[in-house]
Amino acid sequence: MIKKTYKYILLIILSISYINCSDLDVENYNNPDREIVLSTSDGVKSLASGLFNTWFTQEQHNFGSPGPAMWVMADWGTVTFANYGTRDMSEEPRIFLDNSPSYAYHSFIRNYWQQMYSVITTANDIIIAVNNGVEIGDQGSETMMVKGMGYFMQGLGNGYIGLVYDKAYPSDENTDYATLTATTYQESIQIAITQLEKAIEVFDNNEFTLPIEWINGNAFSNYEMSKLAHSFIARLLVYSARNVEQTNNIDWTKVLEHAEKGITTDFNVEGDGNGSDRKWMSWYKYYMARPTWGKVDMRVVHMLDETIPANWPEEGISSLPNEGRITSNDQRVLTDFQYNASNSRPERGLWRWSTYRYSRLDSWINANFFAPVIMMRKAEIDMLKAEALLHLNRLPEAINVINAGTRTTRGGLAPLSTGASSEDIQKAIIYERTIELPLTGMGIEYFDMRRNGQLQDGSLLHFPIPAQQLEVLVEPFYTFGGISPQFGVPNEDVSTNGWYNPQN
Repeated sequence: MIKKTYKYILLIILSISYINCSDLDVENYNNPDREIVLSTSDGVKSLASGLFNTWFTQEQHNFGSPGPAMWVMADWGTVTFANYGTRDMSEEPRIFLDNSPSYAYHSFIRNYWQQMYSVITTANDIIIAVNNGVEIGDQGSETMMVKGMGYFMQGLGNGYIGLVYDKAYPSDENTDYATLTATTYQESIQIAITQLEKAIEVFDNNEFTLPIEWINGNAFSNYEMSKLAHSFIARLLVYSARNVEQTNNIDWTKVLEHAEKGITTDFNVEGDGNGSDRKWMSWYKYYMARPTWGKVDMRVVHMLDETIPANWPEEGISSLPNEGRITSNDQRVLTDFQYNASNSRPERGLWRWSTYRYSRLDSWINANFFAPVIMMRKAEIDMLKAEALLHLNRLPEAINVINAGTRTTRGGLAPLSTGASSEDIQKAIIYERTIELPLTGMGIEYFDMRRNGQLQDGSLLHFPIPAQQLEVLVEPFYTFGGISPQFGVPNEDVSTNGWYNPQN
């Protein structure tokens, strides 16, 4: 196993770890030698400068990431096309994921795995270079900024592997790849949190301003980077849960600690337009929100108006109240959703049909993508804070957070009463997260449904190691999901007793 794992890690390093080197604006680095790059100030800084973009552009917001499949599995969005596994992962009843190299859409789990490890191994080497004495900037003035960014990106890489896959090969600057073996996703999450905590320590103790192009449009101070790292820790702590039992066992005190130190304004990156050469374009958001492509699942329409059924009726649109137009006191129905009863491809299943599309991103689309790309809303951190307070039985404080947030400011809904029950508070949090946070961070809708035991029966609770990587390891293929047949352990690998089972 050691030799096979070493071969596997070596493949990652040699094939993709230095993907950002093509962007180095350092003389004579058109085909940079690894040792040269890592021994020079400009080389190390250039690698660090592209890390967040790799995480963002290559896969985090690429249409070819697991994002679209998660979007439809969560029954937030619905599509009739098949790209990137969306048709297969939204079949009703659910079917298992075809985890074989010959699967037409295998790339949507393979590429993400590879690119996250590209981020991790590059970040590891950056920290090694700094620890070996490479100084960056005038008299080393930017050394700690680069080191902090290295820790930060280690955490994002290892963390998102832990969110998406059932197993991982987490590493840091001290890892001996020759002895690295697979661990659980929980260990990858814990290592990621430790790395983000190291980043916070660097950010809190060293003043700097991040170059504006590193996280496009954001010349973040070290204090702002610290807030961002705290926010990602809160995300990892909560979203890594695979079921209700794990959610109840989250360290909610720690979630509250990090949420209270998290972002206080929305986190965006500045979009740079449309085209294959653009580095800050979110194809995932575009296609899921684009007119005639992605639509809002009827489950969400039902949340906004409970008189409308959560599933498309066999009798057709004429049987829906007011032909499926939402009647609601929530003002976001007018700003974030657009009535659109046009549907197609009935042969692919009427359950994919809907009367609404998500229109909140239209201003970004209409600006030809030269506009902020939302990454994390303040409302997300507020609701994590409220949920932590709920679990810690601090109900009045949880109510105050909810009432001060987007429920009232954007939705125009009545505040929760001061005597609201735990059930009412939980319902308000779930509703607010569902309506306010779609198409922000990749997978949020799926992670929420997963941890609350709501994913439709047969949905996979995480993705397997991609078949292409299993081939390198000379390990047997495996997969998750489905109802009949079903692969994986119920409530650990595959959803059961979720919001809907079409066989019942």
